[in-house]
Amino acid sequence: MSVIEAKNLVFRYSEDAEPVLKHVSLTVERGEFVAVLGHNGSGKSTLAKHLNGICIADEGTLKVCGIEVDESSDLAALRRKVGMVFQNPDNQIIASVVEEDVAFALENLGVPHDEMHRRVAEALEAVDMSRYAKHATYKLSGGQKQRIAIAGILAMRPDILVLDEPTAMLDPKGRAEVMEVLHKFHREGMTIVLITHFMDEAAQADRIVVMNDGEVLLDGEPHYVFQNAGLLWSVGLNVPQSTELMFLLREEGYKVPLAVLTEEECIAVLDDLLAGRIGREVL
Repeated sequence: MSVIEAKNLVFRYSEDAEPVLKHVSLTVERGEFVAVLGHNGSGKSTLAKHLNGICIADEGTLKVCGIEVDESSDLAALRRKVGMVFQNPDNQIIASVVEEDVAFALENLGVPHDEMHRRVAEALEAVDMSRYAKHATYKLSGGQKQRIAIAGILAMRPDILVLDEPTAMLDPKGRAEVMEVLHKFHREGMTIVLITHFMDEAAQADRIVVMNDGEVLLDGEPHYVFQNAGLLWSVGLNVPQSTELMFLLREEGYKVPLAVLTEEECIAVLDDLLAGRIGREVL
């Protein structure tokens, strides 16, 4: 079942500006983990902002969780369905105490006190931050702050979690913490749309959408997308290191597969290569 249906979206930030989105069409199924890649200015963040009504398309149609997203939409209802996490965790922390920050949105929604406490506790447990419930938010690491931001969204019980480069300002440990949380939610059936510029994060998704100059350039499962390394390099994007190594070996004449993403897959190919099970073309 589709939870996001975008058809021919066109969007400009001002009437006389060039379109940031140019007839973008995209469908996301319930429970999918979709990563969106693209260089700066490709339109990926603008697309994300359409999914919970921060931006409204000038042309085309968008339906999210059965809600038509346009100027007449009930945005409050939409944002209960679609939770959004942004890049800088410090810009998303409202309160000085962790559990109060997670409860902030619920208080604004008028959720009863007992229900609010139950949801906060569940959300903190979901991101493995229960032991920090009484801690000061300013003492948390970047990864912990981002997990608290995600908990605040989870407490609202959305159907879709949209994240706009949530790990861009984090160190490797913080990035790993956030990705671990996302995989946990995905296993539990949540629909996730992750905007990222990290190839290793995109490779972990069910599907990758590559945007360039406001258009969808590629759309498919990770092995398919990263086989198009030449196209990705031509628009300023990289590929996972394992994939890049396969392309370099191909250039040297070795008959290695290109659909290699993980370290485990790469090691298996190199083992075959060293054992002589993979040959070299005669030049």
